[in-house]
Amino acid sequence: MRKYIYSLVLELFLIVSLIALDLLTKNFIYGPIASGQPDIILISGVLRFVAIKNTGASFGIFADYTNILTIVSIISVVGAIVVLILTQKKVSNPLFKIAMSLIIAGGIGNIIDRVKFGYVRDFVYLEIIDFAVFNVADSCLTIGCILIIIYVLWDFFSTTKKEK
Repeated sequence: MRKYIYSLVLELFLIVSLIALDLLTKNFIYGPIASGQPDIILISGVLRFVAIKNTGASFGIFADYTNILTIVSIISVVGAIVVLILTQKKVSNPLFKIAMSLIIAGGIGNIIDRVKFGYVRDFVYLEIIDFAVFNVADSCLTIGCILIIIYVLWDFFSTTKKEK
């Protein structure tokens, strides 16, 4: 039992740390730019920080559906938390636990923005590939989903190999 509580505490620490990182970067970077200062160019033609108010989901889809997206996000985060708690004894794989923690942190970071501002504060722009503007929470969600896919594939192929 102590092992599971220790694991949950580590996951909670990771989640809280990532939410704090997301909110701090949004305040530190987004605030001055949104108040009229020019974009912050880190590497000319490659990476810059810009202030974008995203009222939609990824890549701006479902723009102006903030209330619906907030409800869907809350339901998704609560579901992820339930899965993480209920699988403590069944799944000990750190890849799964890290992935779920990233997804939960990213979801909460963007929910906070939607509730507080009515939009998500995006600011990282990869100018070199003209990629959609994103934030730390978006990165957590994306990396977490990729890790879940890797975990599922790993588990599937290792289970299939054992059955042969």
